[in-house]
Formats: sequence, C-alpha cells, structure tokens
Amino acid sequence: MIRSDLTNENKDKSFRDSISTVDRSGKRIWLYPKNSKGKLTNYRYLLSLLFIGMMIAGAFIKIDGEPLLLLNIVERKFIILGKIFWPQDFHIFLLIMIAFVVFIGIFTMVYGRVFCGWICPQTIFMESVFRKIEYWIEGDWKTRGALDKAPLSTEKIFKKVSKHFIFFSISFLIASIFLSYIKGG
Repeated sequence: MIRSDLTNENKDKSFRDSISTVDRSGKRIWLYPKNSKGKLTNYRYLLSLLFIGMMIAGAFIKIDGEPLLLLNIVERKFIILGKIFWPQDFHIFLLIMIAFVVFIGIFTMVYGRVFCGWICPQTIFMESVFRKIEYWIEGDWKTRGALDKAPLSTEKIFKKVSKHFIFFSISFLIASIFLSYIKGG
C-alpha cells in the first residue's frame, strides 16, 4: 500500500526509514554473499596474497640488523626501514607520519573505491582469507542459508565449530604478527 501523504521527494527518501538488514520486529536478516568469480576477482585475490605475504615477511626482514618496521612505544624506539628514531627525533618521525596520513587521505579521496575494494586491510582479510574459509567449509550462499535454517545437527555443529576455530586460530596468528611490529621479534 502506498502512503498518500508522501510527496515524490519523500518517496525517494523513504528507504532511509528502515535498515535493510533488520526486519520489522527488530530481528537481524542474515546476508549470504555469493562467491565472486572473474578475471578482476582473480587479480584482486593475487594482490591480496601479495599484501598478506608482505605483512608476514615484513615481520622477519632485517635491514642492517634492525627490523624493517618497529614501533616500540614502551622503549620509545621507532624503526622505519632500518633507521632508528629516538624521542629526540620525534619531530622527524611526526613529519613522516603526517605526510603518510595526508597521502592516505588524498589517495582515498581520489581512489576511494579502488582502496576499499583492493587495498583496504579489512577487505583483504575478509574476502581473501575468512570468506574463502567460509565457502570451503559451509559452501556457497544457498548452502550457507540452508545450513543456518536447518535444525541443530552434528553436521551443523561440526561445520560451525570448525569454521570458528579456524577463524580464531588465523586471527591469533595475524595478531601475533602485528604484535611483532610493536614489540619486536
């Protein structure tokens, strides 16, 4: 039924009156994304593997006996590309960090969709790591939806527990690698 009190301008904005992932009773509507396929998806996956490999390798690479990147706040020792910055060098470090943040801001304004779809760490981990595991364990979007609606069974419990165990294990490894950039290895 169309409400007669809505003008044409308000009809176009009526979608803002509700959240698409919540039904009228307030319960969550689960989304099941399809597995993307195609040449650009393959390129994005390869680029993601490159970035993940760089993140892992960067924790172990040394330049002149110093780590590639170390942000040890407790000892006030910052190492970038093998060069040590102490607290008295903070102005140099601050200028480098401001330039980096401004670069990221300008790059995101100009190429925001490219950044979000191809380079953003959240997208990289979500699409190239965790979603691949979900597809591998629970299947495509139709199978996942059917599994969630199915009654509790040993197969359902096994799939959900194994998926979340793998997610937790990978998250622990990623956090450990990031911690090596702060504490050192």
